[in-house]
Amino acid sequence: MSVFERFWQRLTAPLPSRAICALTSEGVVAFDRRSRQSAFRPWTEQAFQPGFDEENVRRPDVFAAVLRDAARALGLSGERRWSALVPGATARTHVITLEAATPRQDVPEVILWKAERLTGLAGSDLWMTVAELGPASTAAGGAGKRFLLTAMNRRVALDLQGHLQRLGWQPGLILPRIVCESLWLQRSPAQLDQMLISVEEDTLAVMLLRRGFPLAIRTLPLAGEAPAEQLLRLLLFFREHAAESGLSLETTQIRFEVLAVNAPLKTAEISQCIVETFGEAPRMVEPRQLGFASASELSQLAGVAGLALATD
Repeated sequence: MSVFERFWQRLTAPLPSRAICALTSEGVVAFDRRSRQSAFRPWTEQAFQPGFDEENVRRPDVFAAVLRDAARALGLSGERRWSALVPGATARTHVITLEAATPRQDVPEVILWKAERLTGLAGSDLWMTVAELGPASTAAGGAGKRFLLTAMNRRVALDLQGHLQRLGWQPGLILPRIVCESLWLQRSPAQLDQMLISVEEDTLAVMLLRRGFPLAIRTLPLAGEAPAEQLLRLLLFFREHAAESGLSLETTQIRFEVLAVNAPLKTAEISQCIVETFGEAPRMVEPRQLGFASASELSQLAGVAGLALATD
């Protein structure tokens, strides 16, 4: 196991609990890691609304009732340790690169400075988790270091944590959904660069990975735009910034293994966008290969089930 793999594992430490829940704009998905059973319960009265700058829990009493009902449906009412997945609108995920010349003692300060610029928040208002991912090419051409940053507004994070604790739950992990979805690609035996395409509400996110570890992440809104055009726009950005994205410059053609979660595009459309950009048809990961009966089941459970893989 490499050094940066150990750092990555710290992102999902402590180990996920038996009980996992994913909070979405539509409702909550509860998941039992032991039985692999799940239960979905929709929000009522707009109890939960994802957002980066405002508290997400709008109706505490309704929020609590919906979560209790989902837990009860799986026989998890007595569980105290829970892991929670939050939407991309609540917790932002970035891959950041530090120049090779950055002194070791300055790394935390530089990461904080980058986080402030990316989020628009002061350091005192940030709730962050950072994992080192390994070496990276930098704009100056040297070998720097790459880090995965997940950031929330501290006020939003503490408010959410407080609502979970009032249920009697101990939230050991609070992670963005996309990070947990990407864990599926750590299990792949394919020796290919990897791509996760994930859509939440009206936001398209694309994460590039190598051996299951993130290289770069970009997002674009889908509202009023054709999904294929927005996907192509993101892929072209990665192509034009290949070195910064961690892609190889030794060949003009790159073949990807691709997992698409909740993408409003047919497999052929995704493949065509990738061929136009990188010159090679991708190896598409189908839901059934991961044990899901359909694309809709994958969309609902990819995050919670992906996190459950961390202890298997």
